[in-house]
Amino acid sequence: MVKITNPIQKGFYPDPSICRVGKDYYMVHSTFAYAPGIPVFRSSDLKNWTLIGHVLERKEQLRLTGANVSKGIYAPTIRYQKGLFYVIATNVSGGGNFYVTAADPNGPWSDPVFLTDAPGIDPSLYFEEDACYYVGQRTKEHPAYYGDCEIWIQELDLRKKKLVNTPLVLFDGSMKETIWAEGPHLYRIGKMYYLLLAEGGTEFNHSVTIARSQSLYGPYEACPNNPILTHRHLGRNYPVQCIGHGDLIETPDGHWFMVMLGTRPLNGCAELGRETFLASVIWEDGWPVVSPGMGKVPDFLEISASDNEQEVLVPATEIEWKEPIDMRCIGLRDHPAQLPLKIIDSRLYLPYLPETMEDLSVPAFIGIRLLSRDFDIRVTMESEPKGSEEAGLLYFYNEIHYVKVVISEREGQLHAVTAIRKGNKWEEQSRAVAAGKIHEIKLLGHEQTLSVEIDGKITEQPLDIKDLCSQTAGGFTGCTVGVYASSVHKASDQFAVFGPLHAQFF
Repeated sequence: MVKITNPIQKGFYPDPSICRVGKDYYMVHSTFAYAPGIPVFRSSDLKNWTLIGHVLERKEQLRLTGANVSKGIYAPTIRYQKGLFYVIATNVSGGGNFYVTAADPNGPWSDPVFLTDAPGIDPSLYFEEDACYYVGQRTKEHPAYYGDCEIWIQELDLRKKKLVNTPLVLFDGSMKETIWAEGPHLYRIGKMYYLLLAEGGTEFNHSVTIARSQSLYGPYEACPNNPILTHRHLGRNYPVQCIGHGDLIETPDGHWFMVMLGTRPLNGCAELGRETFLASVIWEDGWPVVSPGMGKVPDFLEISASDNEQEVLVPATEIEWKEPIDMRCIGLRDHPAQLPLKIIDSRLYLPYLPETMEDLSVPAFIGIRLLSRDFDIRVTMESEPKGSEEAGLLYFYNEIHYVKVVISEREGQLHAVTAIRKGNKWEEQSRAVAAGKIHEIKLLGHEQTLSVEIDGKITEQPLDIKDLCSQTAGGFTGCTVGVYASSVHKASDQFAVFGPLHAQFF
C-alpha cells in the first residue's frame, strides 16, 4: 500500500486537471501571470509528482503584457487522444480561450490556437470517436444576478481549428440561484455522460457538483446528493477550506479518485494559496461518492501500489544557477530565462532593470513557490548598488502586498533595508549600515511571521505577514519568494550577483 498525505501538491498549485496514459498520470495547474505557464507533473502512483516541463514557455505562447498577478492563465484542462496531449485554458489577459498540443508531455507544446467564438472561462475538452467537443463556462445572455452562469458545449473541428455547428447549453447549476457554475469536465462512464463542475465561487462556499445524461447534449439531471464534495458545512475554523474544482481519474485497476483544489488557512488567511488535494471515489446507484464514509477530504489515504513503486524523498529546495534555469523557478509575465541575465560559475548576474514589482511589466525577479509557513530561505549576494539601485530577497503576494529585504545606497553609504507594503501603505521596518560588498540575506518564516537576518544579525521584531494573502488582499495566487534587482525607473547597465538560493520548508 502507498500512503498519500494531503495536499499532494503543496503551495500555489490551483485548479488541478488530470489524465492518465497507460500507467502514468499527468496533471496541470493554473499559473495566472507567472511564467513559464502551466506546469506539467507526472506520477505513477498519485503520490509522488515530478515536474517534467511547462506548457507555455515561449513568447509566442504566453501573452501577459500588463497583467496583474491574478490575471493571465486560468484553469487548464489536460486530455490525451490518439497519440496527442491537449491542454486547453483561458488567457484572460490576452486572447481568451485557446488550446495547445504535444506528442510528448515534456514538450515542446505547439503555439496556441485561440477560439474566437468561445466566450467565458474554464474550458475543457471531451473526445468521442473521431469528434472533439469544447465544454465551457459563460455568463448567461440575460443574467438574473451576479455569477449567473451556464455550462455549454460545441463541436471543435481540430482540422479547421475552430468551433463548428451550434452551441448548446448543458446545465446551469444544481441549486436555485447557483453562483459561478464553472470548471466543467465531461466524461462518458459506462452508458452515461457525466458533467462535473464547481459551484459557489472559489472561496468558502466552493463545492463540486455533478449531473448526468443518457445523451451527450442532455438533458442533464443533477445528482440528488449534490454537492458531492464541499467543506463549507464544516465551519470556518476547519483546517482545510475552499474545496472544489475537481477532476476525476480512473486507475488501471478500475479504482476512481478525484483531484481538487483547497486551502489551509490559519487565522483566516491562506498565504500558500490554493493547493491540490486527492480523495477516493466509489460509485453507488450510478453516482460518484467522494471519500465514502467520511464526506470530506482526508488527511491521508492509502491505495494499492505495484511492487516497483516507492516513495520519492524530496530534498530541500536549492536553486543552483545554471542553464537552463531550474524548472521550479518562475518570473512575472515572462520566463526567467528571457531576462537579460548571465550565469557565470554558478552565480546569477541579475540586471538592475528599471521595473519594480509595482509595475505591470517584467521585473528582474526569479522566485519559487512558498510550500510551507515555516521556512528558512537564504541567499548570498555580491553587489554594491548605486543611486536608485536595490537588490535582495522578496516575499511576494501581489504588486501591492509584499516584503522586500534589499541592499541599497543612501547618501553614499550602503544600507540593509527591510520594508513591507500592504496596499497603499509602505512601512520601513529597519535600516542599518551594510558594510562590505558580500551580504547574506535570510528570511525565517514561522506560522504567519517573518524574521529577517542580514549578515548574521536579526533586524527588529518579526513581521506580521498574514495579510499577504487572497483573503485580505484579493486575487487567486499564493506567495512566492525570490531574488530581485531594480534601478527603480532609472537606467542601469549593472548586475546584482547572487549565489545559490537555499530554501528549506518545514
